[in-house]
Amino acid sequence: MAHVRYSIALVTYIDILGFKDLIATRSAGAISRIIGVFKKTLRPARYKTKLRALPDDEYVNFSDLIVIATPLEKARVAPGLQLFSQLMRLVFAQSALLADEGIPIRGAITIGQVAKSWRQLYGPAVVRAYELERDRAKYPRIVIDDMIFKALHGIPHAWHNDERTDKRYLRDITRRDEDGVLFVDYLSGLNGEFNDPAVYPNFLHKHRAFIDNNLKTFAHCPKIRRKYQWLDRYHTATLTSLTRGPKSQRGAVPRRPV
Repeated sequence: MAHVRYSIALVTYIDILGFKDLIATRSAGAISRIIGVFKKTLRPARYKTKLRALPDDEYVNFSDLIVIATPLEKARVAPGLQLFSQLMRLVFAQSALLADEGIPIRGAITIGQVAKSWRQLYGPAVVRAYELERDRAKYPRIVIDDMIFKALHGIPHAWHNDERTDKRYLRDITRRDEDGVLFVDYLSGLNGEFNDPAVYPNFLHKHRAFIDNNLKTFAHCPKIRRKYQWLDRYHTATLTSLTRGPKSQRGAVPRRPV
């Protein structure tokens, strides 16, 4: 198939944590429902921004795995804005799956060459996203490859406003962890996104309850418990940062572009 070629895209690789245990403890019908919720929540159309010019995503899934490729070539929208849109989608998806469904996910987002053929996504960027998820995610977090920013640095028209301004927007929804890994900061990213001011505190309460329940459930399984200990630290650090005010109020961050 000579017409199939690689193109540059953002590639997002997401899987469900503990899926093996779910298979062992849930019925086939319950697993079917979990997979359905997982697919629906991560499906690209759900969290599209209002900008009609955003390109359609390529999307494939298998069992507990979803891969999304957001094409950057020939798009009328700046790659930086597409990155922001994808990260906001992940903010909503990760928080909804965890708080509403009790489904923790882990993953990675990178940039590079990808192709789709026979309903499969493949290429160097898919391999890199898989390796990042396997080797660096470790916890219920979605890591962001620093290669994205290196690839877009200094390129004309790569950003919606300008590089410096757009990176300030991105700081509202990303966080650098203690191990140096940049990841999607869904807890901070949700702050200020709801019209009803009671929704966000209720979400934090459900998030706390989810963590406490799993810390107790896996008290005698250190390998699994470490994931929820990380969530515990992340939750506590977020609450501490909120007492200092939202990220956007700690500097002169202008209105978001979407």
